[in-house]
Amino acid sequence: MNSKIVKRFLGCSAIATTMLFGASLAQADETLSDGQKAAVESLIEDYLLKNPDVLLRAIQNVQVWQATEKARQQAEAITPVWDALVADSSVPSLGPVDAPVTVIEFFDYHCGYCKRAFDGVMDIAKEHDGKVRTIFVEFPILREESATAARAALAADKQGKYMEIHEAFMANRGLLDDTRIDELAASAGIDVAKMREDMQSPEIGGMIAQYAAMARTVGISGTPAFIINGTMVSGADMDRVNALVKTGLEEAS
Repeated sequence: MNSKIVKRFLGCSAIATTMLFGASLAQADETLSDGQKAAVESLIEDYLLKNPDVLLRAIQNVQVWQATEKARQQAEAITPVWDALVADSSVPSLGPVDAPVTVIEFFDYHCGYCKRAFDGVMDIAKEHDGKVRTIFVEFPILREESATAARAALAADKQGKYMEIHEAFMANRGLLDDTRIDELAASAGIDVAKMREDMQSPEIGGMIAQYAAMARTVGISGTPAFIINGTMVSGADMDRVNALVKTGLEEAS
């Protein structure tokens, strides 16, 4: 094994060890002379070179610790975002507010994976009527037209037509430019002039900005992303989403 790798690992290990075991080790290190430190490092390096499996296990343990710590930090970040979205009646949703399982989806209307997952998302809502609440969070990140479509959907919600336009936008396979948005809105029975007026309101702009901030807080950088009863699923992994829904329903029964 390359001695440079070992030395680099020793440096990282010293930092990690100090973090894990506190200031006492740092204080002990200060009592050693430069010669003693060099001797200790030489002994450790020689041992690791002769026993590379020890180094590999140590690296694996560090990776496990890092993954565990990342998951812990993400879980801590998810909780306030989850609580806020579940409690906010202004966020478009399907299903009763007291449903035992809640599915939150962050999506973009120009995201092909979101469109691919759409039928599965709607199937969950239909198959578990009364037991699952689905919350739809506008997260337009792919292009400027996505933000316009998100504003239109939230404006349509003011007319009680959110799901109608949401389904129309998800079914659309072309660009959602202004003309196409108005066409789909009119077909869904929406007052287009009122929708356009509401799209410019600070309230809707603030909602989209708030949703974006929430996404960043929990580490969402792409769409779709789901949170099911507090557990994150990145991407259109509907098998995982369905499994978490099933687990939540079983735990509630």
